[in-house]
Amino acid sequence: MIMDRNPCCVIKNGRIFTSRMFINGGAVVIKNGKIIDVLDKAHLKFLPRRAKVIDAKLNLVVPGFIDIHCHGGGGGDTSDSSINSLRKISKAHARFGTTSMLVTIYPHSKKVISERLKTVRKLMEEGFDKGAVILGSHLEGPYLNPRRSGALKKKFFRKPDIGEFLQFIKDSGNTLKMITIAPELPGAIDIIKTCRKFHIRAAVGHSDANYEETINGINAGINHVTHIFNAMRRIHHRDPGVMGTVLINNEVTAELIADFHHVHPVVVTLLLISKHPDKLALITDSLRFAGLAGKKFKADGRIIHIEDGVAHLSDGTFAGSILTMNKAVRNIVDTGRVTIDDALKMASLNPAKIIGVADRKGSLLPERDADILILKDRSFDVLMTMVEGRIVFRSPAI
Repeated sequence: MIMDRNPCCVIKNGRIFTSRMFINGGAVVIKNGKIIDVLDKAHLKFLPRRAKVIDAKLNLVVPGFIDIHCHGGGGGDTSDSSINSLRKISKAHARFGTTSMLVTIYPHSKKVISERLKTVRKLMEEGFDKGAVILGSHLEGPYLNPRRSGALKKKFFRKPDIGEFLQFIKDSGNTLKMITIAPELPGAIDIIKTCRKFHIRAAVGHSDANYEETINGINAGINHVTHIFNAMRRIHHRDPGVMGTVLINNEVTAELIADFHHVHPVVVTLLLISKHPDKLALITDSLRFAGLAGKKFKADGRIIHIEDGVAHLSDGTFAGSILTMNKAVRNIVDTGRVTIDDALKMASLNPAKIIGVADRKGSLLPERDADILILKDRSFDVLMTMVEGRIVFRSPAI
């Protein structure tokens, strides 16, 4: 008799959300890092024998979260240009439900950006099995408008350079998946069109574009908004600006920092009225101390202060966040404007669609990667994180 060297794992006795529906008391069957079946309660008799069973204890069983805008966490930050720091980020965010992510790179010199892109590429080639999977890089800049710099260093902002951008793509080994750009800058349209050729998501952000300039960017290929409402031209009744233009454009998706500091709850409500939940992705935009205790730290060469859960520079400018994905989900549910299933999709399926990985991530369906969370109902505390079939975090409660 030949023994099965890769036995099945079964997660059962939970409230399963597949991304399409809830299944109470069913089971998810996993083998070789993939989901091979999702069974309802009536079909549990078909569960494989000798499978390792994980009892969800009536908690939520949901797709892993996908964070497409994250600078750091767990003591690591992309500004370190270090594989070890990327591992810290990956491991830290997995504790809070992130199973895959884009690591976001700050504006800097050509040499430093290339170095950071190569570092991400190297870790992806080596692999890391103790945290969230890094799916690639998100380049926030450097082709941004200094009038909307936010907490980024405007001294590294510059006009779009197609030659430089092509070198960034080459240095990344085609692991560059998104770029935030200001479409009003001379040469930006060429960059945006190039993104389409290389399947890179072009997002408007840190932009002072008016209506016409934003529309030109959308027509060229922009189809996403970086941290909506933050660091961009506001709505005026005679000039919709970036905000007014993207809010009424149904083809443009948007990412939201749902900590209720970056965007007031009333404005979040306005967003939910304007944009269907399927067009929204929750992000952290987190920095080095996400997931850790602390009141002061350094990121991208600057001192960051933490007060009342908000990260800011010495002058009070908001500087990323210390948000985690499970808290973002809980916050958006607490608005009372979003159902639990829509909130979960905003953290999993929607970002998977935005970066083109929905064929393997963001859902609990057969043949998808076994990126699975067990969450405490309503509080959304993470009880277990599974990444491609590996348990990378597990609380004593499970």
